[in-house]
Amino acid sequence: MDLTRLDAPAADALVREHGRALRAFIGARVRDRALVDDLVQETFGAALARGVPDDGAGRWLFAIARNKVLKHMRDAKDAVALADPPAAEAGPGERLEADEERARVREAVGLLEDDLREVIVLRYEGGLDYRAIAERLDVPVSTVQGRLKRAREALKGRLAPGRPA
Repeated sequence: MDLTRLDAPAADALVREHGRALRAFIGARVRDRALVDDLVQETFGAALARGVPDDGAGRWLFAIARNKVLKHMRDAKDAVALADPPAAEAGPGERLEADEERARVREAVGLLEDDLREVIVLRYEGGLDYRAIAERLDVPVSTVQGRLKRAREALKGRLAPGRPA
């Protein structure tokens, strides 16, 4: 299907289907939330300009997103981190504690190797299952499973009580 010939509801459906995962994927690599939004928009803009294949739209979109991020990183030489999640409705003490824990987890995730960080972010931030992650990264499901296991073990070690991330 060619996105340039898609009606608005069909294009919106594509964004709804892949937007959250793309945002998480890009957010794992880019520090600034506004830049994440820009790169997601650029990714979908490129899809509109080029057209989307009938099969593997997710994999194709993730390839575009990966290229956009790599170009940004080459141009800006920027460090990689997870985007901040929205603040929860809680008291000041609870919010501070939650913010500190999120910062600790973000830091630990940021220290993971790229391939491990990628699957963790797609799974937990992007909400994707193993098969969807495998499709988007163009790797076997068993590779996703192995990377997730290694990433969880590394995070468990880094986030152990009393140990700094």
